[in-house]
Amino acid sequence: MPASWAPLASRWSASRAEASSLFESEERLARDVAEALAVLRRLGHGRYACLLEQGGIVLEDPDPTEASPAESSLRALLVARSRALFAIPQGLASDAPMNDVLGDSNDDEFLLAILNGKVALVVACPDAEHLRVAGEKPLSVLVDRLFRWKPAYRLDPQGRGLFVSGPQLDVVVVGRAGP
Repeated sequence: MPASWAPLASRWSASRAEASSLFESEERLARDVAEALAVLRRLGHGRYACLLEQGGIVLEDPDPTEASPAESSLRALLVARSRALFAIPQGLASDAPMNDVLGDSNDDEFLLAILNGKVALVVACPDAEHLRVAGEKPLSVLVDRLFRWKPAYRLDPQGRGLFVSGPQLDVVVVGRAGP
């Protein structure tokens, strides 16, 4: 190799190493998303957490094979009411009367974070407001990993990407029903 090519060759190999670290495998991203979900559940001392699309549950913690009957019934409630959960931020913004979507679960508070109207984080925990504050950093990590894991989450409900509009993250704390 001519001496004049040596700097180009070393730059090329360095840029290839940098590029390979930018592209992560789908399996690695899925593990990162699952880990972020578990961190948020543990941080809120929650009994259950999931990522939910309008069609059903994408990922959950704890694993459904290890779920208690109460966690299984909560899971069924979330799946049955997934469309209504995605409508909560718009309902709050419009001040329109809303049904209590999670009223059948009196033991828990819920942290609900909906990303671009595509995927929702739901954590059932004793103090959702505490989790909202304490979980800001892990939630931002989760959002980053979700964007990398499933590119469709980058689009807003109107189909616009991040270059047209920034990500929309609606975070809602749902308290316990009163006596």
